[in-house]
Amino acid sequence: MTNRSFSRARSALFGAAFVTSLLAVPAAPATAAAVTCGTVVTTSIKLTANLGPCAGDALIAGADNITIDLGGYTISGTGSGAGVRVAQRTGVTVTSGTIVGFHTGVVLDESTLSTVSKLALTGNIRGVNVAGSDDNLVEKNTIANSGLDAIRLGLSTDNIISKNVLTGNVFGIGVADRSTVNLIEKNVLRSTRGFGIAVFSDSDANLIEKNDVQGTVQGDGISVSPDSDLTSITKNIANLNGDDGIDTDNPRTTITENVANGNGDLGIEAVPGTTDGGGNLASGNGNPAQCVGVSCA
Repeated sequence: MTNRSFSRARSALFGAAFVTSLLAVPAAPATAAAVTCGTVVTTSIKLTANLGPCAGDALIAGADNITIDLGGYTISGTGSGAGVRVAQRTGVTVTSGTIVGFHTGVVLDESTLSTVSKLALTGNIRGVNVAGSDDNLVEKNTIANSGLDAIRLGLSTDNIISKNVLTGNVFGIGVADRSTVNLIEKNVLRSTRGFGIAVFSDSDANLIEKNDVQGTVQGDGISVSPDSDLTSITKNIANLNGDDGIDTDNPRTTITENVANGNGDLGIEAVPGTTDGGGNLASGNGNPAQCVGVSCA
Protein backbone atom coordinates (compact mmCIF):
# COMPACT_ATOMS: atom_id res chain seq x y z
CA MET A 1 0.00 0.00 0.00
CA THR A 2 1.32 3.47 -0.83
CA ASN A 3 1.83 6.03 1.92
CA ARG A 4 -1.02 8.08 0.52
CA SER A 5 -3.41 5.10 0.59
CA PHE A 6 -2.13 4.11 4.02
CA SER A 7 -2.74 7.61 5.40
CA ARG A 8 -6.22 7.75 3.95
CA ALA A 9 -7.07 4.30 5.28
CA ARG A 10 -5.85 5.16 8.77
CA SER A 11 -7.77 8.46 8.70
CA ALA A 12 -10.92 6.68 7.50
CA LEU A 13 -10.58 4.13 10.29
CA PHE A 14 -10.17 6.93 12.82
CA GLY A 15 -13.28 8.66 11.49
CA ALA A 16 -15.32 5.47 11.83
CA ALA A 17 -13.97 4.83 15.32
CA PHE A 18 -14.67 8.42 16.33
CA VAL A 19 -18.30 8.26 15.19
CA THR A 20 -18.76 4.84 16.79
CA SER A 21 -17.44 6.13 20.09
CA LEU A 22 -19.89 9.01 20.07
CA LEU A 23 -22.79 6.68 19.34
CA ALA A 24 -21.72 4.15 21.94
CA VAL A 25 -21.20 6.63 24.77
CA PRO A 26 -23.69 9.51 24.53
CA ALA A 27 -22.40 12.74 26.02
CA ALA A 28 -24.32 14.00 29.01
CA PRO A 29 -26.52 17.00 28.20
CA ALA A 30 -24.78 20.29 28.85
CA THR A 31 -25.90 22.31 31.84
CA ALA A 32 -25.62 26.08 32.03
CA ALA A 33 -22.69 26.80 34.30
CA ALA A 34 -21.05 29.70 36.07
CA VAL A 35 -17.51 28.54 36.81
CA THR A 36 -14.35 30.00 38.30
CA CYS A 37 -10.72 29.80 37.22
CA GLY A 38 -9.30 26.34 37.81
CA THR A 39 -12.64 24.51 37.79
CA VAL A 40 -12.37 20.76 37.16
CA VAL A 41 -15.28 19.96 34.85
CA THR A 42 -16.86 16.54 35.44
CA THR A 43 -20.06 16.87 33.40
CA SER A 44 -20.96 18.62 30.16
CA ILE A 45 -21.31 22.36 30.63
CA LYS A 46 -22.16 25.50 28.69
CA LEU A 47 -20.78 28.79 29.96
CA THR A 48 -23.14 31.62 30.83
CA ALA A 49 -20.54 34.40 31.16
CA ASN A 50 -16.95 35.33 30.40
CA LEU A 51 -14.26 33.78 32.61
CA GLY A 52 -11.00 35.34 33.78
CA PRO A 53 -8.43 36.67 33.68
CA CYS A 54 -7.05 33.39 35.06
CA ALA A 55 -3.49 33.12 36.39
CA GLY A 56 -3.19 29.39 35.52
CA ASP A 57 -5.49 26.84 33.88
CA ALA A 58 -9.02 28.12 33.41
CA LEU A 59 -10.94 24.86 32.88
CA ILE A 60 -9.73 21.27 33.32
CA ALA A 61 -11.56 18.28 31.88
CA GLY A 62 -12.18 15.92 34.80
CA ALA A 63 -14.17 13.16 33.06
CA ASP A 64 -14.46 11.33 29.74
CA ASN A 65 -17.14 11.93 27.10
CA ILE A 66 -18.09 15.45 28.15
CA THR A 67 -18.56 18.69 26.22
CA ILE A 68 -17.10 21.98 27.36
CA ASP A 69 -19.14 24.52 25.40
CA LEU A 70 -17.96 28.08 25.87
CA GLY A 71 -21.32 29.33 24.66
CA GLY A 72 -19.78 32.13 22.64
CA TYR A 73 -18.10 33.64 25.70
CA THR A 74 -14.42 34.45 26.30
CA ILE A 75 -11.92 32.78 28.59
CA SER A 76 -8.95 35.07 29.29
CA GLY A 77 -5.57 34.43 30.90
CA THR A 78 -2.49 36.25 32.13
CA GLY A 79 0.11 34.43 30.01
CA SER A 80 0.42 31.07 31.77
CA GLY A 81 -1.53 27.81 31.95
CA ALA A 82 -4.16 26.61 29.47
CA GLY A 83 -7.55 27.95 28.60
CA VAL A 84 -8.83 24.36 28.58
CA ARG A 85 -6.66 21.41 29.61
CA VAL A 86 -7.65 17.88 28.58
CA ALA A 87 -5.21 15.39 30.14
CA GLN A 88 -5.54 11.59 30.01
CA ARG A 89 -9.16 11.81 28.89
CA THR A 90 -11.23 10.30 26.08
CA GLY A 91 -14.07 11.78 24.05
CA VAL A 92 -13.92 15.37 25.30
CA THR A 93 -15.26 18.16 23.06
CA VAL A 94 -14.15 21.78 23.49
CA THR A 95 -16.10 24.21 21.33
CA SER A 96 -17.72 27.56 20.52
CA GLY A 97 -15.97 30.49 22.16
CA THR A 98 -12.85 32.62 22.47
CA ILE A 99 -9.67 31.83 24.41
CA VAL A 100 -7.13 34.61 24.78
CA GLY A 101 -3.94 35.32 26.71
CA PHE A 102 -2.80 31.88 27.94
CA HIS A 103 0.41 29.98 27.40
CA THR A 104 -1.72 27.49 25.40
CA GLY A 105 -5.30 27.93 24.33
CA VAL A 106 -6.21 24.21 24.43
CA VAL A 107 -3.97 21.35 25.58
CA LEU A 108 -4.64 17.73 24.61
CA ASP A 109 -2.22 15.71 26.74
CA GLU A 110 -2.29 11.90 26.42
CA SER A 111 -5.91 12.14 25.35
CA THR A 112 -7.87 10.32 22.63
CA LEU A 113 -10.97 10.69 20.46
CA SER A 114 -11.44 14.32 21.48
CA THR A 115 -12.49 17.34 19.41
CA VAL A 116 -11.36 20.98 19.48
CA SER A 117 -13.63 23.00 17.20
CA LYS A 118 -15.11 26.39 16.41
CA LEU A 119 -12.87 28.32 18.77
CA ALA A 120 -11.18 31.69 18.33
CA LEU A 121 -7.72 31.37 19.88
CA THR A 122 -6.00 34.73 19.97
CA GLY A 123 -2.82 36.06 21.55
CA ASN A 124 -1.78 32.85 23.27
CA ILE A 125 1.83 31.66 23.20
CA ARG A 126 0.56 28.49 21.48
CA GLY A 127 -2.91 27.94 20.07
CA VAL A 128 -3.48 24.17 20.35
CA ASN A 129 -0.94 21.69 21.69
CA VAL A 130 -1.51 17.99 20.88
CA ALA A 131 0.99 16.10 23.04
CA GLY A 132 1.19 12.31 23.18
CA SER A 133 -2.41 12.19 21.98
CA ASP A 134 -3.97 10.02 19.26
CA ASP A 135 -7.16 9.97 17.17
CA ASN A 136 -8.23 13.54 17.88
CA LEU A 137 -9.88 16.14 15.64
CA VAL A 138 -8.85 19.82 15.57
CA GLU A 139 -11.11 21.61 13.10
CA LYS A 140 -12.73 24.89 12.11
CA ASN A 141 -10.84 27.05 14.59
CA THR A 142 -9.41 30.52 13.95
CA ILE A 143 -6.00 30.99 15.53
CA ALA A 144 -4.21 34.35 15.43
CA ASN A 145 -1.12 36.06 16.80
CA SER A 146 0.40 33.11 18.66
CA GLY A 147 3.89 33.64 20.06
CA LEU A 148 4.92 30.13 18.90
CA ASP A 149 2.94 27.55 16.88
CA ALA A 150 -0.69 27.99 16.06
CA ILE A 151 -0.99 24.17 16.25
CA ARG A 152 1.72 21.80 17.46
CA LEU A 153 1.73 17.99 17.37
CA GLY A 154 4.29 16.05 19.37
CA LEU A 155 4.51 12.26 19.77
CA SER A 156 0.97 12.02 18.41
CA THR A 157 -0.62 9.68 15.85
CA ASP A 158 -3.73 9.52 13.66
CA ASN A 159 -4.94 13.04 14.38
CA ILE A 160 -6.86 15.16 11.87
CA ILE A 161 -6.07 18.89 11.66
CA SER A 162 -8.65 20.31 9.29
CA LYS A 163 -10.24 23.55 8.07
CA ASN A 164 -8.52 25.86 10.54
CA VAL A 165 -7.72 29.48 9.65
CA LEU A 166 -4.34 30.60 10.99
CA THR A 167 -3.23 34.24 10.73
CA GLY A 168 -0.23 36.19 12.01
CA ASN A 169 1.30 33.41 14.10
CA VAL A 170 5.06 33.02 14.57
CA PHE A 171 4.78 29.40 13.31
CA GLY A 172 1.86 27.67 11.63
CA ILE A 173 1.40 23.90 12.04
CA GLY A 174 4.32 21.91 13.45
CA VAL A 175 4.26 18.12 13.09
CA ALA A 176 7.15 17.11 15.34
CA ASP A 177 8.72 14.69 17.79
CA ARG A 178 7.83 11.35 16.17
CA SER A 179 4.28 12.30 15.24
CA THR A 180 3.07 9.80 12.63
CA VAL A 181 0.17 9.15 10.24
CA ASN A 182 -1.53 12.50 10.85
CA LEU A 183 -3.73 14.22 8.26
CA ILE A 184 -3.17 17.97 7.85
CA GLU A 185 -5.83 19.12 5.39
CA LYS A 186 -7.76 22.13 4.11
CA ASN A 187 -6.18 24.63 6.49
CA VAL A 188 -5.66 28.27 5.48
CA LEU A 189 -2.46 29.98 6.66
CA ARG A 190 -1.65 33.65 6.18
CA SER A 191 1.19 35.94 7.30
CA THR A 192 3.06 33.35 9.35
CA ARG A 193 6.48 34.71 10.36
CA GLY A 194 8.43 31.41 10.44
CA PHE A 195 7.39 28.16 8.72
CA GLY A 196 3.88 27.57 7.46
CA ILE A 197 3.51 23.79 7.79
CA ALA A 198 6.61 21.87 8.88
CA VAL A 199 7.22 18.14 9.38
CA PHE A 200 10.33 17.38 11.43
CA SER A 201 11.98 15.42 14.27
CA ASP A 202 11.41 11.86 13.03
CA SER A 203 7.77 12.38 12.11
CA ASP A 204 6.84 9.79 9.47
CA ALA A 205 3.96 8.93 7.12
CA ASN A 206 2.04 12.21 7.43
CA LEU A 207 -0.29 13.52 4.71
CA ILE A 208 -0.26 17.26 3.94
CA GLU A 209 -3.20 17.83 1.58
CA LYS A 210 -5.27 20.69 0.13
CA ASN A 211 -3.88 23.39 2.42
CA ASP A 212 -3.61 27.02 1.32
CA VAL A 213 -0.34 28.47 2.66
CA GLN A 214 0.42 32.02 1.56
CA GLY A 215 2.46 34.95 2.76
CA THR A 216 4.89 33.19 5.10
CA VAL A 217 7.27 36.03 5.83
CA GLN A 218 10.67 34.41 6.34
CA GLY A 219 10.37 30.66 5.83
CA ASP A 220 8.99 28.03 3.50
CA GLY A 221 5.30 27.51 3.00
CA ILE A 222 5.57 23.74 3.52
CA SER A 223 8.76 21.96 4.60
CA VAL A 224 9.98 18.47 5.47
CA SER A 225 13.21 17.83 7.40
CA PRO A 226 15.79 15.14 6.48
CA ASP A 227 14.77 12.90 9.41
CA SER A 228 11.07 12.59 8.54
CA ASP A 229 10.11 9.87 6.02
CA LEU A 230 7.13 9.11 3.81
CA THR A 231 5.44 12.50 3.81
CA SER A 232 2.85 13.04 1.05
CA ILE A 233 2.41 16.67 -0.06
CA THR A 234 -0.65 16.74 -2.30
CA LYS A 235 -2.87 19.41 -3.90
CA ASN A 236 -1.68 22.31 -1.75
CA ILE A 237 -1.38 25.98 -2.69
CA ALA A 238 1.93 27.48 -1.54
CA ASN A 239 2.17 31.01 -2.93
CA LEU A 240 3.96 34.26 -2.04
CA ASN A 241 6.10 32.78 0.73
CA GLY A 242 9.41 34.39 1.72
CA ASP A 243 11.61 31.40 0.80
CA ASP A 244 10.38 28.30 -1.07
CA GLY A 245 6.77 27.39 -1.56
CA ILE A 246 7.50 23.73 -0.79
CA ASP A 247 10.87 22.41 0.41
CA THR A 248 11.71 18.80 1.25
CA ASP A 249 15.11 17.63 2.45
CA ASN A 250 13.98 14.00 2.67
CA PRO A 251 13.99 11.90 -0.54
CA ARG A 252 11.25 9.62 0.81
CA THR A 253 8.69 12.33 0.11
CA THR A 254 5.99 12.35 -2.58
CA ILE A 255 4.96 15.68 -4.14
CA THR A 256 1.81 15.72 -6.28
CA GLU A 257 -0.44 18.34 -7.92
CA ASN A 258 0.65 21.36 -5.90
CA VAL A 259 0.63 25.01 -6.98
CA ALA A 260 3.61 27.14 -5.94
CA ASN A 261 3.68 30.67 -7.41
CA GLY A 262 5.40 33.92 -6.56
CA ASN A 263 7.64 32.63 -3.78
CA GLY A 264 10.89 34.35 -2.85
CA ASP A 265 13.14 31.51 -4.03
CA LEU A 266 11.87 28.30 -5.66
CA GLY A 267 8.32 27.16 -6.08
CA ILE A 268 9.34 23.61 -5.12
CA GLU A 269 12.76 22.52 -3.89
CA ALA A 270 13.16 18.75 -3.53
CA VAL A 271 16.28 16.70 -2.88
CA PRO A 272 17.27 14.04 -5.44
CA GLY A 273 15.21 10.87 -5.10
CA THR A 274 11.98 12.63 -4.16
CA THR A 275 8.97 10.96 -5.80
CA ASP A 276 7.40 13.27 -8.37
CA GLY A 277 3.70 12.46 -8.39
CA GLY A 278 3.16 14.81 -11.33
CA GLY A 279 0.84 17.71 -11.91
CA ASN A 280 2.83 20.33 -9.99
CA LEU A 281 2.62 23.93 -11.21
CA ALA A 282 4.99 26.82 -10.52
CA SER A 283 5.51 30.29 -11.97
CA GLY A 284 6.71 33.74 -11.01
CA ASN A 285 9.08 32.53 -8.31
CA GLY A 286 12.29 34.39 -7.49
CA ASN A 287 14.52 31.58 -8.75
CA PRO A 288 14.10 31.24 -12.52
CA ALA A 289 14.47 27.46 -12.24
CA GLN A 290 10.99 27.51 -10.62
CA CYS A 291 11.32 23.89 -9.35
CA VAL A 292 14.24 21.60 -8.49
CA GLY A 293 13.90 17.85 -7.95
CA VAL A 294 10.42 17.58 -9.44
CA SER A 295 8.96 18.81 -12.72
CA CYS A 296 6.63 21.80 -12.74
CA ALA A 297 4.50 23.00 -15.61
